[in-house]
Amino acid sequence: MPSQSVRLAVLGVVVLTAGCFGAPSPGSPTPPEATTTVAPPTGTVEFNDGPKERPDRPTVLNESSVRKFVYEYQYRSVYNGLWQGEYTEMSLACRVDTVTERSWGYDVVITCTGSSTTDPPVGSTATEGPISDYFTQSYRYSVSADALARESVENRDQVS
Repeated sequence: MPSQSVRLAVLGVVVLTAGCFGAPSPGSPTPPEATTTVAPPTGTVEFNDGPKERPDRPTVLNESSVRKFVYEYQYRSVYNGLWQGEYTEMSLACRVDTVTERSWGYDVVITCTGSSTTDPPVGSTATEGPISDYFTQSYRYSVSADALARESVENRDQVS
């Protein structure tokens, strides 16, 4: 049978460590990540000028329509940014990584990788252009019924 001093020591350790393990004690603040809410987007997103037009915003927001819209928006904007003229040779690939429904709409993470160069045909008066690279970049688009926002996120794996 353990002595009374050992039992008191064990009881003391239990009392001192109470609340260090398991659930928070009553009245303790909720961790910030548990209360974080994503605010609805405001504004619009820059779209590069070029041969491809800005896609139409979906009239009905659902996972499929928002996925397609964000894919077309980012692909066309990057394409326009890489486009150097009539003889542009383009390599561009994008993929939608995630689509998350929010109370106000959707968040979509998309990743694109690409490059372009100008290679005019022999006998053309056009000159060769520089190689333009669009290194792998990932963005989170927030799409609501009347707004669109974009922010950089940690880059995902290259799109092949």
